[in-house]
Amino acid sequence: MSKMEDNKTNESKTEATYYFLQHTCFKNDWLLRSNGHDQIDDFICFICKGIASNPIEINCPQHQKPDEILFVGEHCLKRFLGANPNLCPVRPHEHCQYAKSRLAQRHISELKVMCPRQFEKELQACEQSYHENEKEIRCNFNGKIRELKDHLSNSCPLQLFECWFKPFGCDHKCFKSELKEHLILKMQFHFDLVIRSFGMIKQTVQLLQVYHIFCGSFF
Repeated sequence: MSKMEDNKTNESKTEATYYFLQHTCFKNDWLLRSNGHDQIDDFICFICKGIASNPIEINCPQHQKPDEILFVGEHCLKRFLGANPNLCPVRPHEHCQYAKSRLAQRHISELKVMCPRQFEKELQACEQSYHENEKEIRCNFNGKIRELKDHLSNSCPLQLFECWFKPFGCDHKCFKSELKEHLILKMQFHFDLVIRSFGMIKQTVQLLQVYHIFCGSFF
């Protein structure tokens, strides 16, 4: 796999990681890297079977059991109700009753996890049957789910950064540690992008000047 293909794969994995953290329930195999079944099995989303993100308790009287609490992830429930207005995802009846569970949310937010980007990276390595070498960038984050947002936005070494010349047309993304190398290696390419951009601006200005002269001749 070429370095360019590698970067594109990393980019798509990163976007998928952000999506699953913000919109979907958590992957069981990711959480099981740092937690036992006894810590997560009570919080499985009834709809997608992942671990409920922003857990909502389904408490319809039609199927309440004293020893069982049914949870769904907020995003999963919204999708279900969007396709099945007012129906219950547990049993086929109307007027589903549900409420956010602060207790479950507190428990889930305290679960220990590894960096989801590192998890996806290792998963990809297993799928493609190759081993990471010592020079590859790794993320050793091992913290709580509630700490993930700050980690992914501010301190994760696997975060991808856009090229400084993106406004001029360079769509390259890479790790922060690789950005300097990219800027040096692609100096001529970036210079050409800037020159072309300024050329287009100059042409636009000239066209506007001609337009104003043309319009002014009628007044």
